[in-house]
Amino acid sequence: MAGKKLEIGIIGLGKFGLRMATSLVSLGHTVVGIDMSDARVQLAEEELDAVYKADATNIAVLRSLHVQNLDWVVISVGESVEQSLSITLNVQELGGPKIWVKASNEEHKKILQRLHVHRAIVPEMEAAVMAAHQLTYPGMLDMIPKYGGIAIQELRVDAWDGKTLIDLNLIREFNVMVMGIRPAGERSFAFVPPAATVLHKGDTLVVVGKADSMGNLKP
Repeated sequence: MAGKKLEIGIIGLGKFGLRMATSLVSLGHTVVGIDMSDARVQLAEEELDAVYKADATNIAVLRSLHVQNLDWVVISVGESVEQSLSITLNVQELGGPKIWVKASNEEHKKILQRLHVHRAIVPEMEAAVMAAHQLTYPGMLDMIPKYGGIAIQELRVDAWDGKTLIDLNLIREFNVMVMGIRPAGERSFAFVPPAATVLHKGDTLVVVGKADSMGNLKP
């Protein structure tokens, strides 16, 4: 795994929380799971090394579990806004971890932003925005709305056959940048390609830029 190995707490082990937890484990991080449900704790025990049945609205309980020593805490407690805010305030009072919170709606998200959590997300809304952009721009790999609609997209070379990145001058012409190239017939990408790289029909490019600029590219 590239980057620092983190110790992360997941409070709320429903579908979102458990998937987040198992994904973080697969990336090499240490994950501590906390939930009030016997069934969810039992399910999580099959995936995580450390799982506790505990009431995270009680700050003394969080302190006893050493939540204050974690790098990050992800709070994902379903539809209860009151419970979510209570846990958020508890973790903030502990003074240690950075905090992500799953919000149930935009109003919940706004309150969390006023509390200055590091990130508040509404998964359904973010997924809908992503799906709409992928439908509009086929080949899009990711969308980062927080940074002004920045998108990452795969493009297959056709009309740009024989041209170099210098010839195309994509940054000036389209305000996009080529992050990587996978030559036709190969499996791996070469990242941060030199400007003198010659493109060939069938090559795959990974480009990053504003989503509305992507529609102007005719590779």
